[in-house]
Amino acid sequence: MKFIADTTWSQIFEGWRQREENNPGWVRCATEVKGWPDWQSWRQHTANQIDAEQRQWQIFEFTDPINEIPAMLLGPYSGWQSRVTEKNKASFEDLLNLPEQYQHFSQYEPVLSILRGLPFATEFIGLIRDDNQQIVCLEGHHRATAVALAKKQGKQIDFSKTSMTIALAHLSKEECHQLDEMLARGTTKNPEK
Repeated sequence: MKFIADTTWSQIFEGWRQREENNPGWVRCATEVKGWPDWQSWRQHTANQIDAEQRQWQIFEFTDPINEIPAMLLGPYSGWQSRVTEKNKASFEDLLNLPEQYQHFSQYEPVLSILRGLPFATEFIGLIRDDNQQIVCLEGHHRATAVALAKKQGKQIDFSKTSMTIALAHLSKEECHQLDEMLARGTTKNPEK
């Protein structure tokens, strides 16, 4: 990866909004599934859990997307973590090395649609865990899964034609427990006790 620029959480969140807020599937997930009044409330909840506004954010460009993106860790979301045994430790590559998950995502149209569209310019959001220097994906799971699937299937994609970037901030060793707390809390408005 190479450093591109410093940025702010408000700029990052605006990009996230542009990618998702007008997508009926994400709006339905926020309101009907998760119980929030709107998309922004749902995603702001995630941002608040990591104190996003208080962090120093930078934009990096993936210089080797086919290897760097699948190496990212799954974010602390139950829908993704429920697919792996070791919570908050598995990468997208690890996910697809599980036969049942590979089978699922090889037929999952939202991921296949992204895979067919690669390469395209996009920005992910993540955190660098200072305890192990690994990147945790906060936003971009379907895109990351599509890239990991491309790698696993040996698809040749010319990523030099476009720019895939990621907004990153550090999560100190002392803060890494927040990922387990986020997973335990979940992203629903009113979690079950």
